Amino acid sequence: MEATLLNGRFTAREAENLLSALFKVKTDFHLAKIDTLNSSLDDIIQSEQRILELEAELGRIKTMMKDGRYEHIALHAKMTLEYCPDFHNVQL
Repeated sequence: MEATLLNGRFTAREAENLLSALFKVKTDFHLAKIDTLNSSLDDIIQSEQRILELEAELGRIKTMMKDGRYEHIALHAKMTLEYCPDFHNVQL
């Protein structure tokens, strides 16, 4: 299934605010995973690495938007949802 998350034209400031909010949600998700008692060391390391990647990606996007000096920016984002096998339910 696909869902459209963003599909429109925004001022540069609106686009920056929207993208910052989206990246914050994903970063907060990883921070919450780190804080759970069930997180393994590997999970914590992966979440920390992903947070760094998200911060770098957002920084690149903001730089690109400022360097472009455009008043409006079009944002398009689709989300694809797929069922994945539950490995803990797989019978060997």
